[in-house]
Amino acid sequence: MATRSHQDWAVLIQQQSASGLTISNFCRVHKLSLSGFYARKADMAKTSSQPIAPFVKATVTSSTAITTQTQPTASAQTIHFQHHTGLWTFPSTLPARYLLEIIKGLQAC
Repeated sequence: MATRSHQDWAVLIQQQSASGLTISNFCRVHKLSLSGFYARKADMAKTSSQPIAPFVKATVTSSTAITTQTQPTASAQTIHFQHHTGLWTFPSTLPARYLLEIIKGLQAC
């Protein structure tokens, strides 16, 4: 087994977050130890010289102007995540488990 450098691990961690794969699937495809991947990712998070900022700011807004006193339907509402990679917009009907996966992915950025 080849020894990977700090830079090699940094690249692998970035590739995983950009791949759209779960960590488990990414490790399986790249023949990496799942526990080793998590350990390296945690080590890099601890040694990161960048200041830790709040992850995302989430707001729920209506996609259309409301001209009556009625409340908007759930399908007309959206969820916005402001992240350093940009503004992410999702329908409020998106299942929570998908939002959780998205947040986990953005957190790795």
